[in-house]
Amino acid sequence: MSGHDQAGSSVRWRRFAGSALALVLCGLLRVASATSSLSFDGGGYVIDLEIGDDAKPMVAAVHFHAPGDAQGVVLARETWRVIAFEPRRQRLVLQHDDAAAVPAFSLSVQRGDAMLVIDGRRVHASFDWGA
Repeated sequence: MSGHDQAGSSVRWRRFAGSALALVLCGLLRVASATSSLSFDGGGYVIDLEIGDDAKPMVAAVHFHAPGDAQGVVLARETWRVIAFEPRRQRLVLQHDDAAAVPAFSLSVQRGDAMLVIDGRRVHASFDWGA
């Protein structure tokens, strides 16, 4: 390969690498800005919901804090399900069934009113949709 061919190849490689890096960074920035969170805070319980704000918002992760537990636990995805999630109508129903690490619970939200049912208790609290 001649010196001219090597120089051209080097320039093409740098352009390709620069373009690839730009695409990766754009993707990371999009992911970083594509989440928000909603929280329930009542009766000492805190449930943080990580929301993916893509074309159709969805609950991406659930963090559960029992009364007095500052660290909390991230619930495994297979232990919870979303029955309803309608941000525009401000409606959410979430069910956690696996009582191994965290007691089974259900969280129901209608507009600004939320109810957590856990350990036979009903905990009412307000809910901020962050609108």
